[in-house]
Amino acid sequence: MNIVLLYAMQAEAEPFLRHCKTTELPLPGPTAWLPFRLFRCLLGDRELHVLVSGTDARFDVDNIGLEAATLLSYLAIRELQPDLLISCGTAGGFSGYGARIGTVYLADTFLFHDRHVPLPGFEHSALSKTKTFDALALAKKLNLPRVTVSSGSSLQRSDADLAIMAEHDVRAKEMEVAAIAWVCQLSGTPLLAIKSITNLLDVAESSEEQFQRHFAFAVQALALQTRRVLKALPKVKPVS
Repeated sequence: MNIVLLYAMQAEAEPFLRHCKTTELPLPGPTAWLPFRLFRCLLGDRELHVLVSGTDARFDVDNIGLEAATLLSYLAIRELQPDLLISCGTAGGFSGYGARIGTVYLADTFLFHDRHVPLPGFEHSALSKTKTFDALALAKKLNLPRVTVSSGSSLQRSDADLAIMAEHDVRAKEMEVAAIAWVCQLSGTPLLAIKSITNLLDVAESSEEQFQRHFAFAVQALALQTRRVLKALPKVKPVS
């Protein structure tokens, strides 16, 4: 099975990369101008690729968000032709649904929570609820919660966004994976997400304060569970 992991932030990827024999590769010729970083990784006897969004040279920060995620997933699918894409990263969660800092979720259903377009037909397109892979058996095998994740363009929470999340039983909120899911739906590529909770959306403290305090702990949990997921997945592409 040809697997590609996608990360928005280098610091999200580093704990996983440190457990691999890693070689950074140049981006393929036509895409060499992009800021993304590509790694070939050997984890035990499994070889895979990791793509990270890289840094915005103008502001010296990671290329987070939906736009970079869309382009990153397109590059991954076109150039690496994965059998499975895995979006790895951090997210906000809800203590009322049992989340704690460092809780790691598997997700196979994705939507946008902040595209409010109350026009006939467009309200469904804006939500863009997408599923291209069924993680039920994998979640049971690993005893990890299987959830729906939503994406938007803001770290901060809003009442309108929270209402959408509640309506669709969303358990984690982040800023990339629904855009990746849109590209995967177009290309017929299966998508799984592994998300580690850095902040709780139903407590008084701001998301940004929680994120900064808990990020290091959450990405260690993310790396641990990512290795478990990869160990549980087939190593050889099944014969059709």
